[in-house]
Amino acid sequence: MLIKKVVLENIRSYLHEDIEFPAGSTLLSGNIGSGKSTVLMAIEFALFGLRRGELTGASLLRNGAGKGSVMLELEIEGRNVKIGRALKKSSSGVAQDAGFLEVNGEKKSLTAVELKQKVLELLNYPQETLSKNDMLFRHTVYVSQEEMKQILLGDKESRLNALRYVFGIDRFKRISENAKLVSTKAGEKKRELAGYTADLGLKKDEDAKKKEELSLLKQGISLLLPSIGKSNDELAQKKENIMKIEAEIKKAAEIKAKTALAEQKHRMTDFQNRRDVLELGRIEEKLKAETAKPSGNDFAAIINSKKLELKRMESGMNEAVARMHALKADKKHSEDLKKKILELDSCPACMQKVEAGHKERIKGDEDKKLEAIEKELGMHARTESELKDAASRLNNEIDRIREEEKKEMLLKARLKELEDAQKQKDALQARVKENEALLKQLAEEKETLSAELKEYAEKEKEHLAAKEDMEKAVKSLKELEVQKAGFEAKINMLSRMLGELALELAKKEAKKQELEKIGELRQWIDEYFMSLTAEMEKAVMARAHSDFSAFLEKWFSMLVDNEAMAIRLDPEFTPVIEQNGYETDYSFLSGGEKTAAALAYRLALNQVINNMMSEIKTREIIILDEPTDGFSEEQLEKMKPVLAELNTAQTIIVSHEQKIESFVQNVIRFEKEGHVSKVASGR
Repeated sequence: MLIKKVVLENIRSYLHEDIEFPAGSTLLSGNIGSGKSTVLMAIEFALFGLRRGELTGASLLRNGAGKGSVMLELEIEGRNVKIGRALKKSSSGVAQDAGFLEVNGEKKSLTAVELKQKVLELLNYPQETLSKNDMLFRHTVYVSQEEMKQILLGDKESRLNALRYVFGIDRFKRISENAKLVSTKAGEKKRELAGYTADLGLKKDEDAKKKEELSLLKQGISLLLPSIGKSNDELAQKKENIMKIEAEIKKAAEIKAKTALAEQKHRMTDFQNRRDVLELGRIEEKLKAETAKPSGNDFAAIINSKKLELKRMESGMNEAVARMHALKADKKHSEDLKKKILELDSCPACMQKVEAGHKERIKGDEDKKLEAIEKELGMHARTESELKDAASRLNNEIDRIREEEKKEMLLKARLKELEDAQKQKDALQARVKENEALLKQLAEEKETLSAELKEYAEKEKEHLAAKEDMEKAVKSLKELEVQKAGFEAKINMLSRMLGELALELAKKEAKKQELEKIGELRQWIDEYFMSLTAEMEKAVMARAHSDFSAFLEKWFSMLVDNEAMAIRLDPEFTPVIEQNGYETDYSFLSGGEKTAAALAYRLALNQVINNMMSEIKTREIIILDEPTDGFSEEQLEKMKPVLAELNTAQTIIVSHEQKIESFVQNVIRFEKEGHVSKVASGR
């Protein structure tokens, strides 16, 4: 991992600042309070977020600001990585807001916890560091010198636990504790399984007894089956016999029905025959009584002739009446003229006086006309009267002829009835003959059917006896079936119980095997695994101790040019300083010597961890915060070979010592003006 850039927004004394980090060794230079350590805090915050009690939001967010952020750009195995974390102020305090992770341009928004997990994956740190306050990073990459001094001065147990963790040796302790827990749980499980399998022998005995009982029941069914089969055969024969009897009874019933039908037909035929004979007598009497014969006259032609004659008479009467009406009109005209002339004095046209002679002449003429009219009227009146009398006589003649016609028609109808009666007589005679033959046939059929019925007279009794016999057979079979069903019910119950018992035995056998395995496992854990874990822990710790001690001596000798003073590690990884062959307490050392011991311890620890955990991605970077506090000029000079010996791809040093500038490849200067920190210059 290499740090390429840090962008600060409202972080402590910074408003906004982009800080680029080159590869190689870089010094963060500036006066005390200029904001150098803030950059390191921001880097740690970007990587791992806030740490309760150590790195809080309130300590990072600039006073008076509502929000702030850090963007850290890294290079990890050729991948460009950007990590962004944000701070947000609320009424309850300052908390982390959602952040982001961008790898090779692919950006994702993540929560604080998700972001830390992804960072650990990128750095290839163990996942358990998610909840361990980033101890591995702080013991390898960055820890302040004061914190390292506190580690040296702390109690042995805390220091050992911390070293076990960063060396990865604490897993042996966890393994040992977990193994003890597994052994304890195995003991509990063993007692539980022992209780569960205690009655295994009794259950096996019970299984054997039930299997024997089941075998006896199956034998009982085997003995019953032949009897049931025989009973079934007998019952089938009895059913077949009953079916035959019932078929014969059915046939007898059919014969009875035929007999009844024959009797009914006989009665009906006899009744019909008697009625037909009586009807024949009546028809014969009727035929004998009728002797009249039709006249053979054509009454229709006679009537038509009379009607024509009547029509001619009516025409003559109409002519006479019409002439009489005309004559009467002429008569009236003549009388009116005569009267008018007699009363006329002068001519209406010429107004001349009409003479009496003229009047008499006209009167005489009109009287002659009236006489002639009267004669003709008398003649026509006589003609009308004669024609009326003749027409009346002719109508009477027509009525008489019609009466004769009716009588003739009635006679013909009676003759037709007699003809039909004769046909009916012939038909009745034929039917009487047929009925007599049918009566004879029906009598013979009745006699035959009666003879057949006698043969089936005993079938009802036989049927009743057969049914009683079959009911006994059914009852006997049912008793056998009930007995068999009882055996089968017991067999089913025993089979079910044996099935359940088999499952229980299988479980108990499995639990017994599990019990044996758990016993073996517990014995293996207690007698072998625990001691093996302890030996492995000792071996790893011994190697770590040996390497750590060698590296510690190396770095300390490079920093302290005093042959009379040496340093070594005791078994609890506590540095022991000897001066002139005598042990010297750490607190009695000078400030420069304390710093040298702490820095040597820090560099040795970094080297051991990187060697033991070669897969982590922070092996190529180290950050030293005020590593030379209290150093003399001579000690400062010794930092140059130390830095060269580190041989890391990126070394970042925070120091206010100007002399360090000559030991590094790059310098980033910080200054603070008006409570605002910023980068002044760098190379």
